[in-house]
Amino acid sequence: MSRINLRVWLIIPDAEAATVKNTLIRRMGYGDTLADVKKERLFSIDVDSGNPQELAKAFAKELVNENKESYRAYFDGIKFEAGYVPVKVALKIEDGEAISIMYRLRNRLGFQNVRGVEKATVWKLYLKGENPESAAKEIAEGLLINPNKDSYEILGKESSVRVVAAMK
Repeated sequence: MSRINLRVWLIIPDAEAATVKNTLIRRMGYGDTLADVKKERLFSIDVDSGNPQELAKAFAKELVNENKESYRAYFDGIKFEAGYVPVKVALKIEDGEAISIMYRLRNRLGFQNVRGVEKATVWKLYLKGENPESAAKEIAEGLLINPNKDSYEILGKESSVRVVAAMK
């Protein structure tokens, strides 16, 4: 079993990320610590066969709007650039959208090798200070998640990965 991770981000202004940034600075007191906030969608697609590069490109055609989004695909891991703390927010309850994507890939598009799909949001928190991970944890628990339905994870910068596809 292999996992293809698609990181998808807007190349146009992101109103939701701007709203989160403004809320954190103006209402929650993070003006001295927070430099910026950006957001990505993360699709983790488990497959049991096939060429990862070709599959990543095919999945991106279905999941990425090329008019306003860009993406990078990773095989069996994920890597993040330096300069921010990546916070992954996902549903801890059943995710109907991820299930729908899996059925669309398998049944409508014929990718019978797709075994599972997970969807999450990665908040990229550009933080200053001594302990950015601690501030990221406070921000996640204070604003980014609903503890009744969401879970979060502060991700490391990289694991053993290889980029299989990218679109700028």
